[in-house]
Amino acid sequence: MPVQISENDLMELTKQGIRGNAAGFTLLCRGLVSRLKKSQPDVADRIAEVLAGDQDASLRGMGTLTLPVDADSRRSLLLENRAVVLPREPLWPEEIKSALQQVLRERRESVSLIQAGLEPVRALLFKGPPGVGKTLAAQWLARELNMPLLTLDLASVMSSLLGKTGSNIKSVIEYAKGFPCILLLDEFDAIAKKRDDQGDVGELKRLVTVLLQAIDEWPATSLLIAATNHPDMLDPAVWRRFETTLNFDNPSAPVIADFLQSEGIDATAAADMANAFTGNSFAILQKIVTTAKKRAILEKQTLMDAFLHIATDGGFIGRDSLRNLKLFVWRINAYLIGESLKFLGFPTQRSGGF
Repeated sequence: MPVQISENDLMELTKQGIRGNAAGFTLLCRGLVSRLKKSQPDVADRIAEVLAGDQDASLRGMGTLTLPVDADSRRSLLLENRAVVLPREPLWPEEIKSALQQVLRERRESVSLIQAGLEPVRALLFKGPPGVGKTLAAQWLARELNMPLLTLDLASVMSSLLGKTGSNIKSVIEYAKGFPCILLLDEFDAIAKKRDDQGDVGELKRLVTVLLQAIDEWPATSLLIAATNHPDMLDPAVWRRFETTLNFDNPSAPVIADFLQSEGIDATAAADMANAFTGNSFAILQKIVTTAKKRAILEKQTLMDAFLHIATDGGFIGRDSLRNLKLFVWRINAYLIGESLKFLGFPTQRSGGF
């Protein structure tokens, strides 16, 4: 026997739809799916699939909506990437990799979660110093989920006219809620500051409230990611809005070794060099690698010599690390000379090392 929808349920669905309250509307629909699951499983499955979102709808929705712009300058407020291509494959410590894989699994199996009265993760908070892979992680999720990535740099939209800033943020949120996507709020601490900061004016505090409400009402069909370099500045109420918080940090020596190996460095050499570069971000490591490769080609140096020169001149490694790195380069050169002499037929003796 088909389940009858009560008049009260119909009224509530209508109210939430008219008000544009996606979170409330979705919650009521999830309850409906739960009740239909036994008597009309096919209908329940179809509603669950709609609630989970149609990935092809992302591009269809983007084609029918107007990209939000600043009312005065007419400059675009968003950086929009419909098909993410990564500059390199990311390397993360196991805890970050595991957390991101869990996000993928929840998003990919969202229909099963919705049928059980649950929903996939909607909001993530990425925290950590600059250059450690927060933006890269958002890009990676967008690529793996085949969803468009929208990036809003909150620091760049801040204005002395805070009412204008609020209007810009609202237009961005409304646009992003129009189709399945990933919205990255970069420099999140620029706005989501503690509301007890005596230096802030009332308008900024109201702006924080508006932002928190937007997170609460974010639809389960999309993923919202906030990234911050200064988590200590965030309003305490912010933390409760995010189901998952990922703490990005500078890479450890084993991760650095994997990174150097992925850039063409011999595995043994990469492991020896990794300790000298600990404390640096991925962004700095990539800069060293790229600059060293250019120097090696243009000045006809070995890649090892170029690495050493760039790292020491740029102050990327300390004196103790420099001493170890110089010893490592000497060992490499001694090893190569010994191999050359052996190839030419000269007797050689080596002990230890390689």
